[in-house]
This record gives sequence, structure tokens and C-alpha cells, in this order.
Amino acid sequence: MTIFQFPQFSPEAAKLWEEIPVEFQEEILDNVFCSHCRDAVRIVDYSGSVVSGDLRLKGNCAICGNQVARLVEGS
Repeated sequence: MTIFQFPQFSPEAAKLWEEIPVEFQEEILDNVFCSHCRDAVRIVDYSGSVVSGDLRLKGNCAICGNQVARLVEGS
């Protein structure tokens, strides 16, 4: 049985994430590149922070567990 953590976001990151429609949030979570799998995968056990005004998601590949990250550029 696999147990996943609830996402942890900084307050600034949570605000940016909530501004993204849910259907696009799912697309973002399902399209993170894993260098080990060499493919787009789903990110799990992720956290969010803001770096230079952009939302950064850091977590693990749902397939192999490798560390992955996704940058969502701000406007």
C-alpha cells in the first residue's frame, strides 16, 4: 500500500496555486519530467514554494520515486 503526503505550500505558493483552475492543476501534476524514467510523469509527495515570482513544485516521480521538480512561471 502506497501512502502519499498532502502537499505542503508556503503561503505565497498556496496563493499562486489556488489561482490556477483545478483542471490545469491536474495537467501540471501529470506532466513533470523524470530524468530517470525519461518521460513525463505524475509528481507525488510534492511541496510548493515561490522562487523569483514563479511557483516551484518539488516532489517525487509516481513511477520510480526519483526526485522531480516543475516550475510554473508567473505572469
